[in-house]
Amino acid sequence: MQNTVVQYILDNILLFLPLGITGIIVTLILFFTGKKQEEPLPENLSTDYTTMLKRKVNLYFVLYLFIWITIIIIGALSQFVPTILGAILASIPLIVMLLLKYKTTRAKVS
Repeated sequence: MQNTVVQYILDNILLFLPLGITGIIVTLILFFTGKKQEEPLPENLSTDYTTMLKRKVNLYFVLYLFIWITIIIIGALSQFVPTILGAILASIPLIVMLLLKYKTTRAKVS
């Protein structure tokens, strides 16, 4: 059994290298063969919000919060310090979402 994730990847490089190269090639093919959509579609932002406990919340924020809490629980139970550090770094989008919501609700429209 490998001690670290890096050691596992290095031991199985013949498996991960073709997978990674295939992913990069498929991404580049899709990037360069894509066509621009002619008519603009209106954005429907009402589907991003749902009512939970009599409160209107952003569905994506709740989903990301659930994933973030799961990362913290896994890191705490496994006592693997990089996982906890990763959870701290993963909190940056949550903080940015909160700051943007706060800033846009307090912004004055002239």
